[in-house]
Amino acid sequence: MDEKEYQEYQSKKEYLTGYRKACKKIESLKEQLESLREIEQSVKSQQLSDMPKGNNRHQDLSDLMVKLEDLQAQIADAIMKSCKIKLEIEEALWKLKDPEEARVLRFRYIYFAKWEEISKVMCYSRSQIKRIHEKAIKNLKMNHNEPF
Repeated sequence: MDEKEYQEYQSKKEYLTGYRKACKKIESLKEQLESLREIEQSVKSQQLSDMPKGNNRHQDLSDLMVKLEDLQAQIADAIMKSCKIKLEIEEALWKLKDPEEARVLRFRYIYFAKWEEISKVMCYSRSQIKRIHEKAIKNLKMNHNEPF
């Protein structure tokens, strides 16, 4: 494999890993959302006394609600982006002539399966799966300009 072929191969792998990265971003945002919701519950559950206090608590809760809404919008955007990436990858896989190549790439980059899992499901050795994977990457036609 010459330098140009190697760069193209790496670019295709980066393209395929874009879906995993998008899914991890969604997980991270959901973890942040859960953390903010715990803080929200903590703030709401604090007992109010009849002693006069400043208005900061109300402002803090309002700020928290704005952050929650913003985070929920970010999650919705990230989900839409991940769906778009997945569909683009699936379209590229449908165009592969060899269904075994498509299966290997689907298991690896859509289902996030490990090499051992793929070889077990497809009844091939790990080295055969890696050869199919390499061939599939080379045969993959991409319709993108840059990785996700």
